[in-house]
Formats: sequence, C-alpha cells, structure tokens
Amino acid sequence: MKPRLVRSRAATAGVCLIALAGAAACGPSGAGGQGEDGSVRDTAAAAGASDVPKVKAAGALTSEQLGAAALATGDVKNFAAEPLEGAAPTGSSRTVKAACMPFVSVLNGTPEPAPSATVYRRLVDATEDGQSDQTVVTEVLGSHPSGAPDVLARLRTAIGACADGFQTKGGDLEPSVFTAVKELPAPKAGDEAVAYELTGVAQGGAVPMVFQVVRSGTTVVTYCAVDVTGDDTPRIPAELAVAQAAKLKS
Repeated sequence: MKPRLVRSRAATAGVCLIALAGAAACGPSGAGGQGEDGSVRDTAAAAGASDVPKVKAAGALTSEQLGAAALATGDVKNFAAEPLEGAAPTGSSRTVKAACMPFVSVLNGTPEPAPSATVYRRLVDATEDGQSDQTVVTEVLGSHPSGAPDVLARLRTAIGACADGFQTKGGDLEPSVFTAVKELPAPKAGDEAVAYELTGVAQGGAVPMVFQVVRSGTTVVTYCAVDVTGDDTPRIPAELAVAQAAKLKS
C-alpha cells in the first residue's frame, strides 16, 4: 500500500497543521508582516528594492532571496509548489518539559534560534490531484545569520530527552498531547540533516507527524507531513530536500 503523507490537501489548511488543540504548525508564527507570497518579510530589507540578489548573497538570505531560492513548480518532477494562503496560527504553544521546547518551536514556526527571515511553501504531487491521499508537504525556509547549526543540534538532543512524549499548551487552547518522539533516517542533503516523528493524539487516535530539517549554510529548511485521519507514518520524498539543497547552493 502506498505510504500516506496527508490524506487531504484541505486538512493542511495551508500549513502543516495537526488536528490537535494547541498544536500550532510548522508555519508562520505571526511575528512580522505576512507578504503576498506567503512569507514573513525580513524587516531589515528595503521595501520595494529591485536590486536585491535573487538567490545567493554573502551571509544569511533575506526573505526575497529565500523566496527566489525556494522550490518552484518543476524543480522536482511531478511536484508543484504553492505559497501558503490564508491566516496563520499564532505559534504560541509552550511546554513545561523544557527539553522538548525545540520541537514546540518548530511546530510554532519559530525554531531556536529564531530566523531573521522566513518563507513558506506547500509542495504537492500534481499527478495525484483529486486523490484522498495526495502527497502534501509543507516547506519552511528560515534564514539564520548566526546559530543555524544550533537548530539541528537542539533537535537531536530533544529526540533523546523526549522519547516518551510531552504536552503543549497555548493561549486559551486545550493541552495537546504527543505520546512519542523517535528519530528517523535523515535525507542525504545539505550540510547536515535530522529527521524525526512526533505521535500526537486526536479524538483518542494516533496522529503521526514527520519532520525533516536540513541545513545548507545559514539556511535551515524544515519539511513536514501529517496524516490527520489515520495512523500511517507519513513519508516525505527525499528528492525534495535534495533538490532544495542543490538550489540553495547554486
């Protein structure tokens, strides 16, 4: 049987959103202004600047440069890339289990240390349009002037410390429960990568979420997929991370 990623495009609601109260998303955190392309703009970038290099620059990339470097339709065979649409979660979830905050920060869309610019995309397998188990992966590109390796290091440490799960709480939302965390084989892409699975609980059933986090220089790219209606472990095609890392280095 085909590994299921997300059983419905609508279920992602524009972000990698798990159907658990209090689980934000690996998507916008609400900090900063959201651009028309689904990105949170770099406040240091000059508005309307037309002479900004479109992909590569010395040091960390601006949101415009991240947008140009993000996967586009046709970069990976059969995959279409779409900006995220609609309102974004606030990303206010927290956990009293401090060792697990790196996971919550990724869910909130604000990995530690926080990026200076962020761009969001939804990647879909266009050959599966109309299918209930269409491949849908949310991609988050973050620019880190400093501390990019720390994002992955903190996640690796958290995997060992949070194997038995954790709970989150955000604002007025009910607590969200994650019963397990396990490391997965990481894609062979970028300068380094880590992958893991969070098992959430919704209406008494298991809701698996899979994450891949890949660093290419000062850019950290997070991919996530969730099965919101069943207990199949999602699978993120490795060619997405490989193609994105190659594009960032071009």
